[in-house]
Amino acid sequence: MKRFLSALTILLLIGFHASAQLRIYTPTMKAPLNGAVDQMPNALLNWNAVSGQGTEILYEVQLATLQDFSDAVTFPEIMVTAIETSELLFSQTYFWRVRASDGIATSDWSDPWSFTILQTVNITKPANASVQNPDPLLEWTKISGITQYEIQVDTAYSWRVEGSGQTKTLHDVFVVDDLTSYAVGADGTILKHDGTNWTPMTSNVTVDLFDIYFTDANNGWVCGADGTLLQFDGTSWNEVASGVTKDLNGLFFLSATEGYAVGNGGTALQYDGSTWNSIDVGLTGDLNAIHGLDANNLVVAGASAKSSIFNGTSWTTYSSGNRDMLGVWMLSPNQIWASAKAGRIYGFDGTGWTEQTVGNKDLRDVCFLDDETGYMVGRSGSLLAYDGAIWSIVASGTGSDLNGIYLFDESKGYLVGNNGVVISYQGDGFNSPYLKDYIVGAEELSFRLSRLAFGKSHYFRMRAAHQQSVSDWSGANSFTVVSNPVLKTPANNTAGTVLDLNLTWEKITGIVKYNIQLDTDPDFTDPLLFETGVETYEINNLIFGTTYYWRVNARHAGGTSDWSSAFNFTTLDCVTLNAPANNAVDVTRLPRYEWIEILGAEKYMVEVDKSPDFTNPEVHIAESHMFQQVYLLEKEVSYFWRVRAIQGLDTTSWCSAWSFTTKGETSIGEQNGNEFKIYPNPATDQFQVYFEAGTSRNATLEVYNMIGSKVHQVSLAIRPGQNSEVVDISGIKSGMYFIKLLMKDKAYTKRLIIE
Repeated sequence: MKRFLSALTILLLIGFHASAQLRIYTPTMKAPLNGAVDQMPNALLNWNAVSGQGTEILYEVQLATLQDFSDAVTFPEIMVTAIETSELLFSQTYFWRVRASDGIATSDWSDPWSFTILQTVNITKPANASVQNPDPLLEWTKISGITQYEIQVDTAYSWRVEGSGQTKTLHDVFVVDDLTSYAVGADGTILKHDGTNWTPMTSNVTVDLFDIYFTDANNGWVCGADGTLLQFDGTSWNEVASGVTKDLNGLFFLSATEGYAVGNGGTALQYDGSTWNSIDVGLTGDLNAIHGLDANNLVVAGASAKSSIFNGTSWTTYSSGNRDMLGVWMLSPNQIWASAKAGRIYGFDGTGWTEQTVGNKDLRDVCFLDDETGYMVGRSGSLLAYDGAIWSIVASGTGSDLNGIYLFDESKGYLVGNNGVVISYQGDGFNSPYLKDYIVGAEELSFRLSRLAFGKSHYFRMRAAHQQSVSDWSGANSFTVVSNPVLKTPANNTAGTVLDLNLTWEKITGIVKYNIQLDTDPDFTDPLLFETGVETYEINNLIFGTTYYWRVNARHAGGTSDWSSAFNFTTLDCVTLNAPANNAVDVTRLPRYEWIEILGAEKYMVEVDKSPDFTNPEVHIAESHMFQQVYLLEKEVSYFWRVRAIQGLDTTSWCSAWSFTTKGETSIGEQNGNEFKIYPNPATDQFQVYFEAGTSRNATLEVYNMIGSKVHQVSLAIRPGQNSEVVDISGIKSGMYFIKLLMKDKAYTKRLIIE
């Protein structure tokens, strides 16, 4: 009996062990990764398959917005190891888990994982602060699981560029109250805003000023290069001894009688209401910024991500990376933000600093209104906004470097930067009568705007939507539409242009027509008007030796651009001679006069004379930029020639005359008319030429009309002795012509009548 019970026990243990080995396992999850962000509203939940005792494995998935799954949605059981969600809420964090069943047993739930749906659309083009045509193309990164994109375009936005009246670099700004603000910058610049305009104030220094701080309307401080400190007493700025010569970069005051200044080489000063005294914050590198909450909570930030935090008793130093911290802001002892070089952002949580990168531009200053509203500014117009969760790039409206920021409240504040740029905070924006709204299909990744206002800064933002949720608006991007066409050719102040020329300018897309004005008056009091749809226009019938002014604007259905800057050009007033070269010798007695063609000229007048004063010239008219001398000139005689162009009743001035000397060649035609003969004369379709040659050589026979234009040419291969050649003239119309035979250094001419 004992033996039987023992055997039964062994069998039961074996069966139990086998059953334990075959129980179904809990699935392990694959994607989205735990804690993943920027997921699509149709996120795909994916896990690894498991095996069990049954023949069919089913999976059950739960999705919740609460970590305890008290609001969970349970999906119907499925056989596959993935499930696609739909219409999840933007910016929402979800928790999910999965378990498996084989019909015999059900596994435990997997450990829950979380993921967060993306917040908004990522815009990729056009580049922020770029210059665009009136029809820019917007592009963005695809979001799946949505039904549409929404786009807003406006000329009104949170930030508006305004004139400061300065071109010097501005380093910092401070808002005292609703009507009073100050900005400081290079070369001792101090500006005051009275609610309407920025006006310069006298600083009595010429060094660069880097930071400014006010405790009330009658108590303000400025720090700058070489240890400079200036105090404002309600009326004027006065220099105060700092006791140091290092550059002072940052200021912070708790009251009119308690303040701090930091600078290069670990310089740190404390103000007690009457004097500035050095203090040790534990850092020796350059210090760029200081901020705090009260006398027991201060933070200093500087070079190579070095910082020091004061707790009321002592300073504790931190080293957080290798990028210079340039600005710092303390919201609480457990929440501090620092802006740094190369797009680095440092955040302090009470224990240590963490680093993140947004873009690659130096971030030079930081300011917060509260723990959910903060901004950083930096190089090339960089502006970042913080919403309590993430930092994102938004439009500043400028491409100039931004160096300082100060926000007074939700509707007032300023950014300042290079070239005297000042940008004021305007609130939400996207609320002007110009506002344009567009809806774009979910499959589109681009949208071309049209008919935007010339010369205006435009701001645009996007969001995505499906039936259950609408994303946040993206951060606004900005671009400026071109103000006017840019002229190209002829270049401004061009001299010696032809009468027929093409005006060209840079292309602007998204327009209907260009308008051109041309005038001899720079004020365009009575211009000629032209229009075209392309970036060039041919101007004809200009006057010799005249200065013309021209400009172009563009138009579309939404408006007309400004006129371009005016260019001017001056037309030719003289013909440029080419050949025979000036002072040439041994020139053939039947020379061809050549000059540079003037486009738009109808014809040319040529004068040839033995006298440089042209007292008794031969006068010829040519229809092209050459004329063939048809009568033999005298041997070894100097001749002078000049040309002027003719257009209607207008002519150029005579150019400077050129001279040449003929050679002493002997013409067979002069010695013996029988040695060069033409028969018949008059001729109709052909004639025969007879001539004598001493050696074998090549010759050319040319036919000229009465104005010197060559109308026919034949190459001849001649032999010693008497030669005879038939010349076909069937293609030449009736009239009188000159036949010229050219043989080495000899020339022969005859007149021929063609009937």
